Amino acid sequence: MELWVKIGEEKKKYKGSFRSVMENLFNDGKDKEVNLLSIHAPQKELRRFKREWRKNGRDLIETARKIARWFYVRDLRKANRCIKDLRKKKDPVSISRVERARKILEEIKPKIRILDGSVKV
Repeated sequence: MELWVKIGEEKKKYKGSFRSVMENLFNDGKDKEVNLLSIHAPQKELRRFKREWRKNGRDLIETARKIARWFYVRDLRKANRCIKDLRKKKDPVSISRVERARKILEEIKPKIRILDGSVKV
């Protein structure tokens, strides 16, 4: 995905995965005026972006926040499901997968709190 935006008076290009572009856009554009200049993405990502963008009244930062949060919640649910399914198993592979899922939970929870804390009231 490639996204060109104007943050204040500066033009900026974000390139990478859909997730990383939305995270970086949210972090860089907080409390600033952000305008969309151009977007190049696969059709599936483009549809999701446009749907969220329209739903949020063409607010680019709110759209980036919600998409980034969606990715984190998806990973959180995946890790919780892994822990639930494998916690009673005693083989080394299951134990290591549960430990890895717990590490992921520890990394994701603060990021979700950051995204939720910036909600406009």
